[in-house]
Amino acid sequence: MKKSLPITQLLSTFFTVSLVLFILLYLLSTIWEQPWLQEVQSYMAVFMLVTTFIVYPKKELILPLLLISLSIFIVWMTASSPIALWKGLREMNAIVTLVVLIGMVSWMISHRPYVKALMMIGKKRMTTPVRFYTLIASLSHIISSFMTVGGVPFTYQMFKHSKRPSVSSLPWDFTLSTAVIRGFSLTVLWTAVHPAFAYVIAGTDAPLFPTMIKGLGLALIGISLSIYIYRLQLGKKNVLVDVIPDLTIDASENLNGLVSKFLFWVSLLMGGIFIATQWLMIDILLAVPLVIVVVTTCYFISNKAMKDYKQLWFQFITTDLSKKKREIFLMLSAGILVGTLKETGFGQELFGQFLLIVDWLNLNILIGLTLIVILLGFCGFPPIPAMVLLSGILVEIPGGYSTDIVALSLLLGVSVTLYVAPVTVPLLLLSSMNGRSLTENGFKWNILFGVVFLIIGVLYVQVVSML
Repeated sequence: MKKSLPITQLLSTFFTVSLVLFILLYLLSTIWEQPWLQEVQSYMAVFMLVTTFIVYPKKELILPLLLISLSIFIVWMTASSPIALWKGLREMNAIVTLVVLIGMVSWMISHRPYVKALMMIGKKRMTTPVRFYTLIASLSHIISSFMTVGGVPFTYQMFKHSKRPSVSSLPWDFTLSTAVIRGFSLTVLWTAVHPAFAYVIAGTDAPLFPTMIKGLGLALIGISLSIYIYRLQLGKKNVLVDVIPDLTIDASENLNGLVSKFLFWVSLLMGGIFIATQWLMIDILLAVPLVIVVVTTCYFISNKAMKDYKQLWFQFITTDLSKKKREIFLMLSAGILVGTLKETGFGQELFGQFLLIVDWLNLNILIGLTLIVILLGFCGFPPIPAMVLLSGILVEIPGGYSTDIVALSLLLGVSVTLYVAPVTVPLLLLSSMNGRSLTENGFKWNILFGVVFLIIGVLYVQVVSML
């Protein structure tokens, strides 16, 4: 007689099936708009929440449970329909799909020692942790300028397997994670493909090119500042150790021609995302995972490694997906809060209260706009929905400031929010990869950089506004 599976394993299998169906239903709904598809998505989200709640340690679910409780409280306080919670269950369907499928990038990167071949070019110059940090932050900024939030896991996956065995996880995670998140967050100041940037330009009717130029100037200042802050933090955190990646070459490793091949596949990936977003007009959050699946499949076909590809898919479905319970639970709970704020109108009311506080404190309106975006983030409202929320009331900003300056003030707030707010998409992505908490990846490791960059950014905006 066949032995029955333990209840924990059964629930994990149920979670995996629900997650796969949730993603497939979302992808199907993008080409076949049927209300019942969205309804079934919400059911799948409920199944994932319940199974995770049963099998996962409750102490590690405190934050998402607080987000769900806050959402329920807002619905009760505003006497709104509970349908807001139900719609919120699928608010993060694009993000969940991105988080799950973005890991396929590592299948290509780790298939052969591409990253090691790339770093061997500058081996003689990569002699300090600061230089290694500078390389990661710069790559994160450049890649994210094309891939937006997809650049966070892509850059992280590039260096994920390069850690020396002798290096402890704290200095490595600190260096890699802070470089990736800071490099990414500065792209929102000038990158036209970033959704938040696009919303701000549309909402303020700001001129594109002047806003990009002024934002790029602030981004370059931010990159230099992040490197300086990293040097300070290394000494204070007593993690000044050799975090330079392992560049030793095994006898079995042949690095000839790998750099050109790596650049080809990265170019194909970025080019595919650009074509999908700019020519085919596909949303960036949908375009990134779709292009990754297509390019990864083409990669393994061209390298005649379909056997490896099938094994990776089998491990992915049977093992890897069930390990994403905490991340998925957190994303779904954040989605419930965002959906609730949008459906109940409480987010709009919250913003109105912030405006009253700014007026009462007699703050400069540009500084007030920056702080409002950050405060909204700390109240659980992510940057992109915040920009959507603000877009309808940015037409008549007092003070006679040019629209590009108003846009830059808002984008500065978005940039800081991305790594200091309790819950943001890039932090969710980072936590899903390094296993550390959102607080550690975000506020704890980046608050010093955030405060200093905010002060410098505010001064920069004031100076630019007088030119």
